Amino acid sequence: MTRTWTVLAVMLFSLASFANESALEGLNKRFVFKRAADGRLESVKMKFVNKNFSIAPYIAQVKEDIKTEILRMSNKSFYQYELDEFVEELESDQVYDKEISRNIGVVRAAIENLPNIKVDESFSQVASEGVLQKFELDLKNAFAMLDLSIIAYPNDSRFFYRKNVTYQVVKQALDFARRRLDSVPLINLASFIIVQVHDMVLEQRTFHQNMLLHYLQNFKAQELGLKKEEVDLVLSSIYESRISALSLGESNKAANNWDRYGVNNFFTLVRSCNTKIRRTTQAYDSVNERYNFAFVEVVENGERVVKNLIDGKHMFSGRAATAYNYSRPNKVKRFRALLNLGELGLGFLPIPGWIKGNVENFLESFYVRQRLSEGSLVGYFESTGKDEMAKAIASQMSNPYLIFN
Repeated sequence: MTRTWTVLAVMLFSLASFANESALEGLNKRFVFKRAADGRLESVKMKFVNKNFSIAPYIAQVKEDIKTEILRMSNKSFYQYELDEFVEELESDQVYDKEISRNIGVVRAAIENLPNIKVDESFSQVASEGVLQKFELDLKNAFAMLDLSIIAYPNDSRFFYRKNVTYQVVKQALDFARRRLDSVPLINLASFIIVQVHDMVLEQRTFHQNMLLHYLQNFKAQELGLKKEEVDLVLSSIYESRISALSLGESNKAANNWDRYGVNNFFTLVRSCNTKIRRTTQAYDSVNERYNFAFVEVVENGERVVKNLIDGKHMFSGRAATAYNYSRPNKVKRFRALLNLGELGLGFLPIPGWIKGNVENFLESFYVRQRLSEGSLVGYFESTGKDEMAKAIASQMSNPYLIFN
């Protein structure tokens, strides 16, 4: 009998070890923990980063997106229905406001105006003035001084703050565009591309950091091949990377409390998410499963959806954003595609700059932060063996610089 129990114990231990190895396949596939010769953890890096930066992938994607949308518009009755549904989503969960209502009308007008954009001609005119070429070269030179694969550098409390220089490249590129282009729509197009490309290249870092946060929360340090104090310092580095170049005070705060800076920030976030789900449980038909600190599966209005506990639906809503809809798998991705096309289309409308700015802020509040938080959702799906779901969430980023195999 004793021998039988011993065999069973060994089998159970082996199964548990295999389960943990399987759960960490995504972590091991995407990240490397670099150590010095003395064993000290130097950095955490992404394994998949395109080191040959080019603006071309984004240009190709945005041109294709516009042309594809124009083709969809040929089915007028279906497209009007889809646009009505999109506008209804923009209008939901907010008190009626004349300015917001006007801004939503502007968004619709921007999308309906897409067929009037001379796509190839507009991009060619911007390119002919050398605006994008100069931006690409300047940004490539800035990236050459960085290692874009690094997502955490635990032994330097100002590592990312000192390297936060690319925003200057964007500022210079926008100024150059205004000097070289004499058409407002072309200036707007160039500006849109410059800002989007810069943000998308850097977004892959934040997306992967959030993926790593899932593993740091749900696995013991030793299972990850780390020490407890190393986990704490990795957390500090992740949060240090999010300090604005203009926030010297916050940088000093991080440096002065480096051992606890990340832990304090992360668990403040965890408590906030816990409070949100407690207070909003009654808003759902049922709460099915808590995935991790940031995401929960619920049934809402009869549909099985994943809710984001960090980010709201938009800037005027107190409700949690929807990260994925199992009942309508393409809904979130399609909604975000229309948001992005609407934002691009604003630049081709004859509207005052202050209105354009208000509408842009409103549109971006629906998806910019939300999609970055979804890195931790990818971590959850990969660690539970749901690779196809992980790919579906990653595809919602619509980021040509995000390498996701």
